[in-house]
Amino acid sequence: MHNPFNARPGPTQTLSHDDAEALLAINAHLRKPSPEWVDFIGETLSTWLVEHRAPQGEVDDGKARWLIDRIDEGGQVNSPAALALLRRVCVKARGVPALLLHYLRAQETRLRLASA
Repeated sequence: MHNPFNARPGPTQTLSHDDAEALLAINAHLRKPSPEWVDFIGETLSTWLVEHRAPQGEVDDGKARWLIDRIDEGGQVNSPAALALLRRVCVKARGVPALLLHYLRAQETRLRLASA
């Protein structure tokens, strides 16, 4: 059976800004996404943000604010896939601003406290 989540953009193909916005909008409405969706969003959008948007290989303040603005709902990430994306962006990038690292730590602390 064909899995549409395996159809990731290749090295000569990249998402447009509108594509990324659309994927994040769809993701915001999925409260129980499949593991395949979480992996797809995390890998596809982290690659797009870190490797295909300037400055390549890094996350600057502009990229960090853009991402937080799209995945945050009232101080919390809006889905499990958004948290996976946030983590992958922080791991992939050579440089990540304190703003994004602080946001990630706050989300992970909130989740730990909620599950305790």
